[in-house]
Amino acid sequence: MFKKLFGSLTGDNKQENQNYEAQTSNNNYEDDNNYQETEYDPKTLHGTHYDVEDFDNEVAARAEAWIADERANGENLDEKDIQNIYFNYRRAVYTEWNNCDSDQMIRFEHANSLKYSGIQTSGFVKVDDNNPFLEPVHGVDLRTYTAMCLKISAGIDYLEVCKAMGFEPIIWEELNTIWPQRMGEDTSFTVTTLFGQYYAENVTVPQLENLKAEISEEGAANLERIRTDRYFYEELAGARQAAYEYGIDGAQWILDNFGINLADFQSVAMQWMTEQNQNWNSEDIMEFTNYQQEKQKEYAAKFAAEQGGNIADDVNF
Repeated sequence: MFKKLFGSLTGDNKQENQNYEAQTSNNNYEDDNNYQETEYDPKTLHGTHYDVEDFDNEVAARAEAWIADERANGENLDEKDIQNIYFNYRRAVYTEWNNCDSDQMIRFEHANSLKYSGIQTSGFVKVDDNNPFLEPVHGVDLRTYTAMCLKISAGIDYLEVCKAMGFEPIIWEELNTIWPQRMGEDTSFTVTTLFGQYYAENVTVPQLENLKAEISEEGAANLERIRTDRYFYEELAGARQAAYEYGIDGAQWILDNFGINLADFQSVAMQWMTEQNQNWNSEDIMEFTNYQQEKQKEYAAKFAAEQGGNIADDVNF
């Protein structure tokens, strides 16, 4: 369950990430070298030279005018069409009013994703105290549940975790059913995103602080390195993906060869994702993406050689 959940958080499951597509499909706003410095509100990332209400009204005016014209021409617009129209005009107005580049626009979209799209973005989580999806389960809140997941995915037996928490294993089974279920039901992705944020923070609770996963000296050094060296992290991420593609348990391979357990690796993955969202830089992202893909190819060749080569290697066309 953990690997599937982490895959959805970090994109390792190869599914289309709709948010990423929306964030990177901004070819109309690539005049990045002709903008002036603008002062932004640190929370909303709106320009401080205008009121947010005026911005929203301008977007609405342009969007509704377009929608009226479309309907007058006989177009039948559904809710998704209307959302896309607002999305495009929001980008247009933000770019015009702030004279900014596409990276700044994406940072703005991240900071306001809940307001404008109803979806949370890692690094910009906003929590409603009355959110029913965040109500504790058997007295265990999401932060504590995440701390338990960290210990278990680090290799500590769940029975030891339950004993330290002071409840029966059946409680863990219910926690591990209800919290993932809420993640699936929460269309704002608040639970999932907050879980990932806690994971990135490597959270713990007093009851679990004495439970330590074994880690070698080499493993500790490698863990510190992937936390501080983005290229090393991308290399191992590429290696892990290549391993899975060759029928090898990638998480176990990382543990066997670098001494880093699944919990720690995923914690670092969420750390880099959050930092990337908060400091969006398309050039850096492309560089790291290309580097990971290169390393994935290198490790794929290594795994293929270890397995006697690919089936297609002996096929001549």
